[in-house]
Amino acid sequence: MSYSTIVKEKINTYSELEIIDAQKIYTSTLKNIPEQTYYKTISRMTRNGELERLAKGIYCKPKIGRFGRMVSSEKHILEHYLGAHGRSGVIVGYRMYYKYKLTTQLSKVIVIYSNVSKQEKKKVMNVEIKKANIRFDPSSIKMVELLDFLENIHNIEELNKTNALDFIEEAIEFYSDKTLEKLLKTIGYKKSTLASLKSVLDHYKVSHSVGKYLNELSNYKAINMEDFYEFTR
Repeated sequence: MSYSTIVKEKINTYSELEIIDAQKIYTSTLKNIPEQTYYKTISRMTRNGELERLAKGIYCKPKIGRFGRMVSSEKHILEHYLGAHGRSGVIVGYRMYYKYKLTTQLSKVIVIYSNVSKQEKKKVMNVEIKKANIRFDPSSIKMVELLDFLENIHNIEELNKTNALDFIEEAIEFYSDKTLEKLLKTIGYKKSTLASLKSVLDHYKVSHSVGKYLNELSNYKAINMEDFYEFTR
């Protein structure tokens, strides 16, 4: 059996519109095939219309129907990078803010952290993927959402502070020093974001050791929970 046939047979195990990561397939299952031959076969399949290129190294098998030629949608891309049960990644940014009714603004671009991606940053159509090699359990997901919110709180347009407090109060139920340490090693956050997190945890009397990441002599641009809470309640 020729190398090209092996590559085609592997690609054809994927369903129509399913995301195909060429690099991941090669490194995980087809490294015995010369790399140049592998990518030439992928290119040939694309030219022949068997594959559709969505981004560099990312493809799908198009679906031909009565409405014409269809390619992977936002839904397929998110399912691939977030996982079938949402355990491979998390949405952040304005799509997340809109989900929790923190703002009425809705961005066309969706930003996510994912442990599926092998590249630090990648954009597939309107989805921006940031690499994060962590297990996305409920605690990690909530903390990533909270930290992203705190990192951008001063720039969120039309922020609904009442809903923001509800969001914060729900998220801190999942806080742990262990989860924070894991996220700081993998994602990393600004000192001002950690200062805001400390302000939040102090306000709700949640035990933590966030202070060890901060300099007591520095003035960080952190939120003041007392003022925040008084304004909305």
